[in-house]
Amino acid sequence: MVLLAIAVMIIAASTIAVRFNRVFFITNNADQVQISRWYVDGIEGIIKKYMIDDFKKTQSKVYLGMNWAQPNQVIPLDDSVISGTVYDEMACFNINSLASNLSFDITSPDAMQNTDYKLLERPYPALVFKHLIMLTGADENTADTIVDSSIDWIDSDSDMRSSVGAEDQYYSSIPSPHLTAQGYFYDKSEIRAVRGMTADIYRRLEPLICALPTSELNISVNMLTFKKAPLLSAVFLETMDLETALNIINKERPEYGWDTVDGFMNNLVVSKYTESVQGLDKRLQKVIVTNSNYFVANIKVSFGEHEFAFRSRFFRDADTSLVVYQRLRGELNE
Repeated sequence: MVLLAIAVMIIAASTIAVRFNRVFFITNNADQVQISRWYVDGIEGIIKKYMIDDFKKTQSKVYLGMNWAQPNQVIPLDDSVISGTVYDEMACFNINSLASNLSFDITSPDAMQNTDYKLLERPYPALVFKHLIMLTGADENTADTIVDSSIDWIDSDSDMRSSVGAEDQYYSSIPSPHLTAQGYFYDKSEIRAVRGMTADIYRRLEPLICALPTSELNISVNMLTFKKAPLLSAVFLETMDLETALNIINKERPEYGWDTVDGFMNNLVVSKYTESVQGLDKRLQKVIVTNSNYFVANIKVSFGEHEFAFRSRFFRDADTSLVVYQRLRGELNE
C-alpha cells in the first residue's frame, strides 16, 4: 500500500510539473510577445519622426538617399536590440490595380487611331503584370492564365474573364478547394492560390509585387533599386530591355531622384522608349510618380534569447503626416 501510495504521488507530481511547465511556457511567451509589441510601438514612433523630418525637407518627392530609407538600421537599447528596414510600397506592382483600367479611353475612333494595338488588348495594369510575370521566366500562356485568374479573383462576379481565367467553379474542383476573394488581395502571398501560379514563379515575382488597399497603380520611380529593374521594363511593356532599365536606375537617375514626372519623361533615354509605343506616354504620366504614400517597415526585436519580427505598414495621409494602418507578425528572415 505504501509503494502504491508513493507511485500515485509520483504520477500526480509529474502531471502537475508538466502542466506547470506548459502554463509557464505559454504565459512567458505571451509576456515576451507583449513586451516586443511595446518595443514596436516605440520604434514606429521613431520611424515616423525620421520620415516626417525628411518629408518636411522635400515634400514633392522621395528618394533612396533619405535617412529613413537606409537599409538594416539598428537601435541598441539596454537589454534589447531593435533592427529593421523601411521600404517604399509604391516601388512595386500593386496587384490590386488589376481591378482598375485607369480610365483610359480606348473605344473612341480618335483613341483607337492614336493608340498602339498592344494597349487595346486589355487594361494597362493587366498588360504590365503580364510582362512582369514573363520577365520571371514564365511563358506567355502561363502569364495570361495568372493575369486573368487574378482579375477573376478580385472581381465581384462569377463570370470567367477568359478561357484561362478561374472562378469558384474551377477552385471547387481542385484537390484543395477554396473560393475566390471577390475583393482586394489582403496580402501579396494570397496570389499563390490563384490558378497558374507556381512556387518558382512566386519566388521570383514576390520582391516585385505588393497588395495595397487601393486599386491605383503608381510606381515610385525614385525608389526603384537595381533589383526592381524588371518592374521598370514591364511598365514599358518590355520594349525596354533589362539592361536599359538598369542603366536608367543606376546612371540616368539623378543622385537625389527626379523632382517631377516630367523630368523622368523628358530624359533622353526614357523618351526614346516612350515614343516607341503610341499612347504609352499618357499611361506612364498616370502611373509614374516621384512621391509616395505607402510604406512598410520590417522590424526585428531581439532581447535575451528571444526574437520577434513585425511588419508595420504606414499611410502618408498628408505631406507630413503618417498613420499605421496595419501591423502583422512577420518572418525573422525578412
